Amino acid sequence: MPKWTRYDPQILEDAEKKLIEFTGIPIEKLKVPVDPYNFLYCLICGDPTNPPLVLLHGYGGSGLIFYKIIKDLASKHYLYIVDHLGMGRSSRPNFKAFDSSSAESFFVEPIEQLRKAMGLNRFILAGHSFGGYIAGCYTLKYSEHVEKILFISAVGIPTKPKDYDFMSELKGDWKLRWIQKLVMFLWVRNITPAFIMRIMGPFGKLFLDHMVHDRATSIGKEEENVMINYLEQINLLPGSGEYGLAYVLCPGAWAKNPLCQRIHSLKIPMAFFYGDRDWVKPDGAEEVLEKSNGMVLIYTITGSDHHLYWDNPKELTEKIYHALETLE
Repeated sequence: MPKWTRYDPQILEDAEKKLIEFTGIPIEKLKVPVDPYNFLYCLICGDPTNPPLVLLHGYGGSGLIFYKIIKDLASKHYLYIVDHLGMGRSSRPNFKAFDSSSAESFFVEPIEQLRKAMGLNRFILAGHSFGGYIAGCYTLKYSEHVEKILFISAVGIPTKPKDYDFMSELKGDWKLRWIQKLVMFLWVRNITPAFIMRIMGPFGKLFLDHMVHDRATSIGKEEENVMINYLEQINLLPGSGEYGLAYVLCPGAWAKNPLCQRIHSLKIPMAFFYGDRDWVKPDGAEEVLEKSNGMVLIYTITGSDHHLYWDNPKELTEKIYHALETLE
């Protein structure tokens, strides 16, 4: 790491240890090889005699982002909480994808290798945001191994309206609109938030403080500080999987190959979860429900934005279990 960076492996270890303590249950940490050079970082907890549930985090995150719901989910399932290749504490290979299909494969194939390594035959698959999109992509290719799928505020589901224009959708005062225009400028050039944070060196934490504080209004100050330290450290690791976002999503988080046009033919039971003030809307889920021949459920979590697992973890886990029982 360059001298300019704030990366400190001890800070990362301490923050991870604290987040695991916040979960309230013992967690095993594994590095699962997925090829001769790379591994997926995986947290495992619960009773191994319970049904397996694989949980995928969102863009720029890590499995411990779910710390508030891990204990409840592990009460009835054996959890495999996976960091995507190129994100979290997983390996950081050079990102060499060149289109949406190869970008999807970058994330999907390591999950399949993890499934083989862990001896999983069929399991419940759940993913949040970008992790929900990858969960859908995995299920499309390896549907025989997925018993049920849970989309937690997943991006990339709906079809982009024909008349959609990112610039015309900008809202707020001139400062906010300017920021949104800057985001689009950076997006199309695949300049990621983590890249900006890394080149900002000692000032990068201020950038992350602002991002997390605005999104973590429902967690305590101590937990927020630990989460900021944790997210800062994992995003200071070399850039890799973060560069996949621009290959699969357009500005506005519209998928280049929307899942609603692909997953509706699956016979696998699926459930969608959204916050009542979520920026991700249920339009795609409603389109899947309309077209699907299988069972599809849609839930709204009260008092929640995009980070349902922080804002209302109790209702989220209750509705996850309601969905799993109903989907039987």
